[in-house]
Amino acid sequence: MNTKERIFNAALNLFSQKGYDSVSLREIAEEVGIRKSSIYSHYPSKEAILMDIFDYFTQQFENNPVVNIDEIELNKSNPLLEDPELFYHKGSEAIKQMVFQETNLKIWKLILIQMHHNEKIKLFFQNEILVKPLIFWNEFFTILKEKGIIREDINPKLLAKQYYSFPIYLLLEICAKYDDIPQETLDNFFRETEEHAKFLLDCVKVKK
Repeated sequence: MNTKERIFNAALNLFSQKGYDSVSLREIAEEVGIRKSSIYSHYPSKEAILMDIFDYFTQQFENNPVVNIDEIELNKSNPLLEDPELFYHKGSEAIKQMVFQETNLKIWKLILIQMHHNEKIKLFFQNEILVKPLIFWNEFFTILKEKGIIREDINPKLLAKQYYSFPIYLLLEICAKYDDIPQETLDNFFRETEEHAKFLLDCVKVKK
């Protein structure tokens, strides 16, 4: 790694462990093994490091067509909608590959810490993590209802909240419990979320 990458990684480790406000540039420099003044050759401020970390994360969302909800074609002609469990599984596998890398897990924790202190991060969390997924899943279940896959008495908006809230709860639980998240815990996360998705779908599907 070059010096900028080492600063990036050292800052991310410290920010995710202690919180952004509790870490100084001097600590970051000591972690990297350079003088504090050397940081300014790569970043003008501590906030610039934070935003570089955040931009790295958001670019992965934007560049991954399976994870980026804006890029997913959601209409009645999508053959995957005939098998909602497979649709969920493919998305789950993409998230496993992208979001649950070690670096990205640390950024998740950092986002949860900083979203009340940084307007850009707060807006990202609100829009990309909360609002857009619920709109997506509402449309998903509306289409399933129109196709006769789930029952007519089902409220797609309410089902979307029930469907999506469980993995968010598990993610918050994991980030609150662990500094270094064990692989077994991550495996259990995906197993439990897929079991939950299948359970909900079984409850609302039209019985044939």
